[in-house]
Parts: sequence; structure tokens; C-alpha cells
Amino acid sequence: MPFDTTYHIAPTDKTTIVTYKVSGGKDIDIYLDKDELPPGIDSFPNVDELLRTIPLPDIEQPKKEEHYIPGPGMVIAFIAIFIFVLFRIKRNFETEEEGTRDNFVQSLSVKSSNKKQSAYITYYGDELNFSDKELTNVLTKRFPYFNSLSQIQKARFLERLHHFIASKIFKIHDKAAYKEMPILISAAAVQLTFGLKKYLLPNFDFIHVYPQEFMRVNESICFLEGNVSGHSVNLSWKHFLQGYANPVNGQNVGLHEFAHALYYQTFVVEENVDHSFRDTFDDFSNHGNKVFNQEAQPGSDLYSDYALKNFQEFWAESTEIFFEKPAAMKAAYPQLYDAMQSLLNQDPFNRIASVIT
Repeated sequence: MPFDTTYHIAPTDKTTIVTYKVSGGKDIDIYLDKDELPPGIDSFPNVDELLRTIPLPDIEQPKKEEHYIPGPGMVIAFIAIFIFVLFRIKRNFETEEEGTRDNFVQSLSVKSSNKKQSAYITYYGDELNFSDKELTNVLTKRFPYFNSLSQIQKARFLERLHHFIASKIFKIHDKAAYKEMPILISAAAVQLTFGLKKYLLPNFDFIHVYPQEFMRVNESICFLEGNVSGHSVNLSWKHFLQGYANPVNGQNVGLHEFAHALYYQTFVVEENVDHSFRDTFDDFSNHGNKVFNQEAQPGSDLYSDYALKNFQEFWAESTEIFFEKPAAMKAAYPQLYDAMQSLLNQDPFNRIASVIT
């Protein structure tokens, strides 16, 4: 049987060996480097052709990038954030808040905390150091309740106002802050508690002031004029000013929110409690429940529908009506008015701010 000589020719890419056999001689395998040809062969035109017939190895294709598809909860969160951003943009383009329109141009000249880094300006009440003259000027212009007091009562009101301001931290959620903000907002708390011995509401360290309505997202998405949460009382400056601009319409967000704070301080925190207020609240509740049911009937409209949402809102709105529409409350519900008079130790119907000594 004839023998063959087999030449193994290495292609350029070194992936496959091409063989070329020559008959005769003894069996032998000769390995040639790339670009070498067997002896006596000037060309090997079918090498490239053979290489083209060799299947290329499979190359692993890159996996498709997986795309994250947000769930319903994330979609809702995105919508909430989008609404909030739209609200902030809208607010920036609106007219400046009412305090600025009314020439509230005396900005506070005290240190703020991280003005550039924070979305709000922080003022520590114990650093404000307002004089009696400064307080009196603001109150005389903007706070009708103060103007109804006697000189002795005014001095006592100013003393309490100094202490209340010093006990709080004010966070102004705007580009500018005005001295009227801590003065008037603190004055609303002092007005409500002026007949009580305990008036500082120490559970509420922070007072947040927004130019106008602000968004709440922790329970449900809605816009608020004011609320109480944790250790904070939160207020819309625009609506706060409106409450004192019309002091006889029974709508005052400052009194409303501090009424919530007073109740929470007394019956939930149960620290720094005014015992007279706590002990007489049951009498208010007894008469208040009757009025609450009466107001739910057609033809009774001293209270708003919101006040009938629950008894807590009824209590807060009762303070607004008691101070701003005392004649209407006394005429419609005399027993409730008397209960409020005993509870807060004040009689606005007869222009007696406080009988406490």
C-alpha cells in the first residue's frame, strides 16, 4: 500500500490546521508554519478556499440589558414628587406673600443656620432679643387682641411673649424671614393661653412657617393651611395673616393650631399641664357634644362642616369662634360659651381678656 506524506499547514489565525497529502514515500507528518508551502509547490490557491469553508467558532452574544420596571408604589411616589415640584414652581412664580405686600420689610438680622444649604432659614428664639418697643409696635399694628388689653394686661402679655419666643425655634421655609413672623405667631399662642398659668407648650419646640399652603405627604397628599405634628406647629403665613386681618369672621388658623397643641400638651404628653384647663375640659366636652350634634342638623351653621369632622376639630374651631364671634356663640349656645369662659379663664364678649392674677 502506498505511503502518504501529510503536510499540516498552519493558517494565519492559528485556529485550524489545513492538511495537504502527497502520495508515495513513507507515512510522515510534516508541520509547516504559517505562510509556508510544501516543497515543489509554488502556490496553494485552495488554502484560502478551505479556510473559508471552516465554520467559525460561536461567539457568545452579549446579554440584553435588563430594564427596571417600577411597581405601583414607586409610580405613586414619582407622581407625588412630581406634584410637589409643580407646586414649588407655581409658588415661586406667584406674587410675594402677604407679609411682604404689606411692607413687612424689616428682616431679622440674626444668624441663621445653613442658609445656603437648607431649604429654610432657622432662627433661635432665645437669640432674637426683641425689645418691648419692637413687640408693641408690631402688635399694635397687626394684633387687635393686644389693643383691647389694659396697660397692666399689656405688660403681662409682653412678658409672656418674651418667654414664649425664647422657648421656640422658628424655621422659615422661604428666602426671607421677617420679625413679624415669630412675634405674631407667638402672640397667637399667648392669646389662647393668657388666662392659664401654664402657657409655654414645651412639647412643641419648633414652629415651621410656610409662605402659603404647604404639602403633607406622610398620610395622604393634600395641601394644608396649618397642622400640628410631632414637636412642631406648622403654619401658612399667608393664612395666618388673613386670620388676624379679619378678626370677627371666626376663622383664625393660628388659634386653631395652638388649640390642638394645647390639647395635645395636656392630654397626650401630660407634662407641664395647666390643671385648671385639664379639670374643666370635661365640662366643655359635655356641652360641646350637645352642640356638635345640634350643628349636624339642618339650619345650624355657626360651625363649619370641617368642625364636624371629629370632636378635635370641633374643639379647635370653638376657640376661633369664642374669640372672634363671642356674641354669636353666647346667643346660640350660652352654656357652651360659659364653659369656654371657665376653661380659658377669659371673657371676650365683655372684653375681659383674663381674670387671672
